[in-house]
Amino acid sequence: MSNQNNTPNILICDDDDVFLDFLAKFVECNGYRPLLATNGDEAIDILKNMPAVTLALIDLLMPVRSGWEVIDYMKQHPPLEVIPIVAITGLAPSPGDLQKVKNICDAVIHKGGELSLDELSATIESLTNKGNRDSQ
Repeated sequence: MSNQNNTPNILICDDDDVFLDFLAKFVECNGYRPLLATNGDEAIDILKNMPAVTLALIDLLMPVRSGWEVIDYMKQHPPLEVIPIVAITGLAPSPGDLQKVKNICDAVIHKGGELSLDELSATIESLTNKGNRDSQ
């Protein structure tokens, strides 16, 4: 069993407390350490103080500071620009907005009825290379 120092950190930023708690439990059950933020300012504080973030799950629409602003911050700071980003959205984006998200982020997940836990798990494993680490 791995210790906490070897457990990959996943930043989860969402203003929906119920969904945030769900994602935290989901990633923890899958062998990751969740780092939780309820708005963009908290997410940036975590990124500044916790450089070992392996993956970021970021809600695009939040109060205080939006997910877009967090993503812009990450892309402008070289240590953070390589962290894979999964955009979280509860809205059906227009084709143009969806393309923008796909161009900037590594993956997109939709809250609500369209959320597939198998797909979410596969996306997280793929972006963190956990499958490769587990087989070594």
